[in-house]
Amino acid sequence: MAEHSDEKAFVLRLQKGEARAYEELIENYSDMVYRVCYRILQNPQDAEDAMQEVFLTVYRKIGDFRGQSKFSTWLYKISTNTALGMIRSRNRKYGQDVSVDSLSDEEAEMADTWMAVPDDFVEKVEAEELIHKALQELSPNLSAALVLHELEGLSVAETAEALGISVSAAKVRIHRARQALYKILKEYVGGGV
Repeated sequence: MAEHSDEKAFVLRLQKGEARAYEELIENYSDMVYRVCYRILQNPQDAEDAMQEVFLTVYRKIGDFRGQSKFSTWLYKISTNTALGMIRSRNRKYGQDVSVDSLSDEEAEMADTWMAVPDDFVEKVEAEELIHKALQELSPNLSAALVLHELEGLSVAETAEALGISVSAAKVRIHRARQALYKILKEYVGGGV
């Protein structure tokens, strides 16, 4: 949806239950929803299941959307929560720990000293495959923050909104995710960073 007024009209059509609006929802947003779910879940079938659940949730909750954020941000939030919910459910089912972050609080306090993965390093390796492999090693919450901010291009504020956390908490998660990703990628390439 290009313009804010177009988005507002589109949302109104969804809220009225227009069948064509729901077709447009799926046509225009299925790639984005699938991409977010896949990047978090790392499994094509799980991502498909999550995508279906996201669109059902939109159908059930579109009346709750008040336009306080962009529709796409609201959709990112539903997509992220759905994917994270599937991970939590799977972890509980198999009795796995559902802890959030694996780095220490001391590392989190370094949030203002951003450590980004150098662009030239990412370009040297088979970036897409390597990053997807590394994302699997991050906790779900860190992975979600990194996916939304770095891979989907959301601002820190939009990432925070999509995750339902404060901006400062989003900054910490993004920082922790970058730092953890950097360590993982460094291990993959034999410490040659």
